[in-house]
Amino acid sequence: MLLMFCMGAINLEAQDVSPAPDEVEALLEVATQLGKKGWNRNMKLCNDTILPPKLEADNKVVCNCSFPGGVCHVIAIYLKMQDLDGTLPKAIEKLPHLKHLGLWANYLSGNIPPEWANTKLETLSVGVNNLKGKIPGYLGRITTLSYLNIQNNMFSGTVPPELGGLVNLKNLEIQAGGFTGPIPSSISLLTNLTDLKISNLLGDGSEFPNLESIAGIKYLLLSNCNLSGKFPIYLTRMAQLKILDLSFNRLNGSLPTNFDGNILEKMYLTRNMLTGPIPDWIDKRDTRCWKSDYPSQFPDSFQYSSA
Repeated sequence: MLLMFCMGAINLEAQDVSPAPDEVEALLEVATQLGKKGWNRNMKLCNDTILPPKLEADNKVVCNCSFPGGVCHVIAIYLKMQDLDGTLPKAIEKLPHLKHLGLWANYLSGNIPPEWANTKLETLSVGVNNLKGKIPGYLGRITTLSYLNIQNNMFSGTVPPELGGLVNLKNLEIQAGGFTGPIPSSISLLTNLTDLKISNLLGDGSEFPNLESIAGIKYLLLSNCNLSGKFPIYLTRMAQLKILDLSFNRLNGSLPTNFDGNILEKMYLTRNMLTGPIPDWIDKRDTRCWKSDYPSQFPDSFQYSSA
């Protein structure tokens, strides 16, 4: 009986860590294209069956073995800070059940392969790499995406308006990526966004984008985007907004006299061209507000905190 129990445990373990044969070959292709060393057919390529709590796991391939017949399929690849110096792998398309791909903080070059437009990815992180060129419009065809991070690369051109097709997107991070403004108006189509972070856009300034349709936004960062015009009044009505960072832009005029429509906790307005008195609502809330570049009333070094 003990022998049978041990054999059963061995079979279960093998089932938990062995993806389908065609996906083993796909993983090896992915490794070759990424420059990932050490993967081979004789090792446990799937080293977990549970998704990690954070998107950016260090070195993990996750399989789901609950498919009919006990077949295991690769659902996630996390290779954070692995010193990978290859390119973004075309072979990702050969993993039809892959939903999560994290390649954060490597040395990957090239651009996003067109083959990725055929995937069903839900989270994609290729931030902090050496990716170059224009972001292709076909990225907007991965409509299953809920999380997209392409920050801190060496891209060029504008943020593609096709990203407005990512109707399920909740988190978009395009910070310090080498892009030129303006922010495309199609961003307003991403009505499921809770986190929007765009910064360091090059080129001439542009009017503040109309984001009023993104009613559930919680974290809005549009820093150093050369935005001009008045402080958007509709931001005061976004009920879920907690953190607002509009620093290093060209916003002018005064702050609204009322900001009671949301649960704002922090506001950053460093280096704008705002004028007028500090509104009363700031002193009544647990809000940190950076207000430099107000004339006379607020010198550059001024920091306000009611906490």
